Amino acid sequence: MKNLDQYKMFIDDLVKLRPCVLSAWVQKDGWPKLPQDEQINQFLDVLTSEQKMVLSQMLQQARDGGIHDTLVYLNERITLDDLRIVVQGSELPVEPFDTELHYDWVCRTEGDEWPDNK
Repeated sequence: MKNLDQYKMFIDDLVKLRPCVLSAWVQKDGWPKLPQDEQINQFLDVLTSEQKMVLSQMLQQARDGGIHDTLVYLNERITLDDLRIVVQGSELPVEPFDTELHYDWVCRTEGDEWPDNK
């Protein structure tokens, strides 16, 4: 597999990890029915559907922010400290589309095609 394909797969795999299970739990049946989750479920029980939607969106944004910030950190380490990401013995290219890891991830979460596929 070519290094560029591995880079794309790396980003696309992170896009697949994007959906937040906590966000889904808010919209469905709440947290698992365990003693440590009772307080959370009691809180969710008093929320309206609209409030649950807002909370669900907030949780998803928090997850997105965590993934984004991690990619910003990795990109800084790559460009400033010569960090390299190696997948199956092959080094991923650095900014192959002249954009940062986090930018490529955001574009793919928005459904954009890879630049070389346009």
